[in-house]
Amino acid sequence: MAPNTSTMDETGLPVERDFSFRILTACFLSLLILSTLLGNTLVCAAVIRFRHLRSKVTNFFVISLAVSDLLVAVLVMPWKAVAEIAGFWPFGSFCNIWVAFDIMCSTASILNLCVISVDRYWAISSPFQYERKMTPKAAFILISVAWTLSVLISFIPVQLSWHKAKPTWPLDGNFTSLEDAEDDNCDTRLSRTYAISSSLISFYIPVAIMIVTYTSIYRIAQKQIRRISALERAAVHAKNCQTTTGNGNPVECSQSESSFKMSFKRETKVLKTLSVIMGVFVCCWLPFFISNCMVPFCGSEETQPFCIDSITFDVFVWFGWANSSLNPIIYAFNADFQKAFSTLLGCYRLCPTTNNAIETVSINNNGAVMFSSHHEPRGSISKDCNLVYLIPHAVGSSEDLKREEAGGIPKPLEKLSPALSVILDYDTDVSLEKIQPVTHSGQHST
Repeated sequence: MAPNTSTMDETGLPVERDFSFRILTACFLSLLILSTLLGNTLVCAAVIRFRHLRSKVTNFFVISLAVSDLLVAVLVMPWKAVAEIAGFWPFGSFCNIWVAFDIMCSTASILNLCVISVDRYWAISSPFQYERKMTPKAAFILISVAWTLSVLISFIPVQLSWHKAKPTWPLDGNFTSLEDAEDDNCDTRLSRTYAISSSLISFYIPVAIMIVTYTSIYRIAQKQIRRISALERAAVHAKNCQTTTGNGNPVECSQSESSFKMSFKRETKVLKTLSVIMGVFVCCWLPFFISNCMVPFCGSEETQPFCIDSITFDVFVWFGWANSSLNPIIYAFNADFQKAFSTLLGCYRLCPTTNNAIETVSINNNGAVMFSSHHEPRGSISKDCNLVYLIPHAVGSSEDLKREEAGGIPKPLEKLSPALSVILDYDTDVSLEKIQPVTHSGQHST
C-alpha cells in the first residue's frame, strides 16, 4: 500500500501515519505501565495482608524486588512514555533527577534479582545452615546493601555530572548550549568510564553471579532428584520384588521404568524453571547494556553521534523496563501467592483451581521408606506449614553420590539424615522456594 504523503510533518513522516503510530505507542506503553503497577502492587499487598507470607525470610527479597519494580513503574516509565508520545522531553531540568531515578530503580531491581539467586542457592545447598543464619536481620542487611549500592551509582554521579561525556560535536543550530539540547530530549551521552563501571555494577557482575548460582542449583537439583529416584526404586523393589514362593524361593521381577521417567520429568521441570528465570532476564536487559557500553565509543561527528539510532536504543530501554512487569509472574506465582492474589482480587471462588497430586516420601530412623499421597486444590496451603517446592536435602557420603552417578542404589539408607520428609509436587511448575529442615521425628520445622 502506498503511503499517504499529502501532509508531511517536520520529520518527513506523513501526519496521519505519525498520529496513528503515536496512538498505538501510547496504548502499548500504557498497558505495560499498568501491568507493571498491578503485578507489583499485588505482591506488596499480599505480603502486607497475609501474615504467613511475611513469616518466610525469602519473601523479604521478593517484596524488595517488587518495590524496586513498582518504583520503575512510577518514577521512570510514565515520564519517558510522555516524551515518546510527545516527540520531545517536556519536563525541562527534571531530566537529571529522572535519569538518577532510572539508574537507581533499574539497578535495584537487577541487584535484588541477584540477591534472590544467592539466597535460593544457599537455601538449597545448605538448608540447615541457611535456617540458622538467614534471619530477618541478615535479609535486611543484604537488601540494604543492594539499595545503597543503587543509590551510590545513580544520584551521586548524576547530580555531580560525573556521568556526562564532554561533547566533541557541534550543537544543533536550534540550541545555544549543551544544557538546552539535553533539556529538550533528555538524552545524555555517558562518559566511557561511567558507562562501563555502571554497567558492570548494574548488570554484568550480577548476571555472572546469577549464571553461577542457577547452574549450581540445577546440578544440586539433578543429584537430589536422582537420589530420591533411587530411594523410590529401592522402596518399590523391597515391596514388590522381594516376594517369595511357597517353597521360600525368591521371585525375580523387573524394575519399573516409571521411576526413571519421573526423575527425568522432575529434572526437566527444574531446567525449564531456571531457563525461564535466566532467559527472561537476559533477553530483557542484555541488548540495552550492550548498547550502553557501545555508544560512548561510537563516532563523534555531527552526522553520527551514536552507533545506533535513537529509536532502536529506546526500544532496548523499554525492553529492560519490561522486565519489571514480568518479575511478579516469575518470582511470586507459587501456590502461596496465587491464593493470596485470588483472595485480594475477590475471585477466590471464581478462579479455577486444579488438583495437585502430593506425594510424601518419608524415611524413618530404621531406614524404612514410606510413601503416602493425597490431592489438594491448587493454592490450598496451610498457613502453619511450609511446603518444599524444589528439591530435598539429603545428607549422604561422597561414596553414595559416586555410586548413584554410576547407576547404583545408595546403601545403607541409614547414612541419610535420620529422618527425611519430602513433599514433591508433580503437577505444578517447580518454584525456587527455600527448603525447610526436618527434625528427627521426620517433621518439617516451622
